[in-house]
Order: sequence, then structure tokens, then C-alpha cells
Amino acid sequence: RAVPVHEGMFYSGLRRAAALARFASSSRVLASSSSSLSSSAVEASFSARPIVAFRRAMCANPMHGYDASRAGTCEYTDVHYPEPLDVTVPRKMQVADAGYFRDFGGVTRFSGPASTVKCYENNPLVREALGEPGNGRVLVVDGGGSMRCALLGDNLAGMAVSNGWAGIVINGCLRDSEDIGKMRIGVKAIAPHPVKSSKRDPGMREVPVTFAGVTVRPGDWIYADMDGMLVGGPEKFEL
Repeated sequence: RAVPVHEGMFYSGLRRAAALARFASSSRVLASSSSSLSSSAVEASFSARPIVAFRRAMCANPMHGYDASRAGTCEYTDVHYPEPLDVTVPRKMQVADAGYFRDFGGVTRFSGPASTVKCYENNPLVREALGEPGNGRVLVVDGGGSMRCALLGDNLAGMAVSNGWAGIVINGCLRDSEDIGKMRIGVKAIAPHPVKSSKRDPGMREVPVTFAGVTVRPGDWIYADMDGMLVGGPEKFEL
């Protein structure tokens, strides 16, 4: 007769249990009859997991996976953010909130001293800043997190590439994201938006800006990649 599904599952479970019992019994017989093997050796023959043991031993090392040559945010936190998270101590770097930014530039790992702009739905100072020699700096734009317009487009991003900026971080939106993705510059922003910004209120330059759980002051070093963004002080961190 056809066996109902629940009965089939029941008998299948019985078969697995019986197989495990036979295996355990044979293991005990082998261990008791093998006079040339110690009990610890027999146990090792059945339960040793050298690969797992190796991984556990490696992961016990807090610097496991550290590679200074990569110079990513993970390497910087390994060296300069060593204290446990549940300990309240002064820290040398700030870590931006996870998931706050998306990467849009053709370069995803970048760093440099910050130049700041504070504005809201207006970008004249963004244009002004990117029109200057970047000298490897990162332009950090606090757009108030507005999701109503873009503070950066492909023209300004292209200007930044030509003038030697290392990256742009925007607490706001950008547009022309497909074109910006082909440019050799790091760009982080919240989201793309097709509408351009206004030009009436210039905003402020070279002032402290706070967003995503960090405060950036002019001259602070920015370290960014696909894992997140770090803010250091005026001195560059070394690995």
C-alpha cells in the first residue's frame, strides 16, 4: 500500500537512528579490540577535524586576516580601533553608520584629508570646491540628507577627476550615476536622484559637519571603501 507522508518520515527517522546506533556500536568494538591503539588515538580517528581545528586556532588571533598592503578600512580598524565595542574609551577614529552610503564612483577605495561643504539642496560651493586643485583630498558635503535633489552630477564629478580629488562623500543625492560609475574617483552618496539642485543659497565651506554618526572637520583624514567610511584626525594613520 502507499505509505502516507508522515509515516514515511517516521520510518526514515527510525532508519537513520538505527544506522547511527550501528556506527556507534562498531566504533566501541573497534576501540576495545584494538590493543595497539590507545583510547585517545581511537577517538581522534573518529572525531578529529584538523581543518576545523586550524580555523579555530587562526580565528583566535585578533589579527587574523590582517594585510597591511590592502590598506582598507578593515586593516585600519584592526590597528587603530582595537578596543572592544562594549568598552567606553577615547578612540582615535570614528566609524560611519553601516549602510548609510552607497558607492557610485569607478573607484571604491579612497582616502585623503577632508575639505568640507555644508549646504541644503543648493550646490554652488560644491562646484567651487571641485573647481580647485584637489591635491588628493576628499570633498565631504553635508547636504542635510535631502532626498529631493542631487548635489553632484557627471560634470562636477568629471571636474573633480581632472583637478585631482581623491573622492567625494555626499550626505545627500547625486545624479548621472551610470556615468560617474565609469570615472576614476571614489564617490559615496545616499542615493541617486534625477533632479538637479538650486543655486541660490551657497552654504558654507570648511566648517565641521556631522552626519552618519561621525563629525568631520576640515583636514580630518577620510578612509573609505566598500566596507564603510572612517574618520581620523589631521594626522594620517599608518599601517
